[in-house]
Amino acid sequence: MNSGANLLHAIFGAQMTLILGSGVLSELTLRRVVVRRVLRGPLHAEEPGPAEVRLENHDPRRDVLAVSVEDDDEHDDPGRCEPVFAVRIAAGQSLALPTRVLMPTRGRHALPRAVVATRFPFGLFVKRRELPVDDPVLVYPQRVPASASEAPPLRGGLPTATGQRARSGEYFGLRPWQDGDELRRLHWPATARLGQPVVRELEAGALARVRLRLGPGHTGEPAFEAEVRRVAAEAALRLARDGAELELWYGERLVVSAGTGSSQHRRVLDFLAEAGA
Repeated sequence: MNSGANLLHAIFGAQMTLILGSGVLSELTLRRVVVRRVLRGPLHAEEPGPAEVRLENHDPRRDVLAVSVEDDDEHDDPGRCEPVFAVRIAAGQSLALPTRVLMPTRGRHALPRAVVATRFPFGLFVKRRELPVDDPVLVYPQRVPASASEAPPLRGGLPTATGQRARSGEYFGLRPWQDGDELRRLHWPATARLGQPVVRELEAGALARVRLRLGPGHTGEPAFEAEVRRVAAEAALRLARDGAELELWYGERLVVSAGTGSSQHRRVLDFLAEAGA
């Protein structure tokens, strides 16, 4: 008693209990939470894209406190995802936190590997759990500025342009909205009256048709990557400015048949994302 050894043993035992208790509580916290990362829009190379981290507490009785989702620093993945932190996830509830994802190259890639971590309850140690590898996502080519002067003028006759823009013709009638129609052709009074999108049908010849051509190459070659970015920029410019009917050729092969609107833009970008792989 006089040496104070009993007090030393008591302090040491309390410290060990605190450490073990912290580890057990942290492990239980991580087991109760399920994490998923979901893209909220298109992802372009070298440009932060919108995403969200969804955290769900499967325990119907206890809250989950102080958890974060961040990139796994034990893996040298080229992509990056901004970390998120949740102070509290109520029992049996879920939480969606906004984040941004940055991928350096186009193509089909898995998101950066991530962990869910916590310092709960005492902040003495970090307990972490690796998340399952996400399904690969499609990364579109890097967006580059394109001005009207960069696109060659439309010329009559296939394969570059044919006919007259349909939106400049005489009014013919109304028809239901179809995927790919331009927003400028919406007939707002009829849309409000009928309760569904309706567009104006015009009486001119076919839309101006533009043929874009991408020469064969391989992913990673600087010249080929620059050409992919140029074609992507020209496609966006043609569809937005001219409302043209656009098709894409890869060498001598037609890879995206003619079409218009935002759906056609997505089809072109889908091919360009993996071209040359």
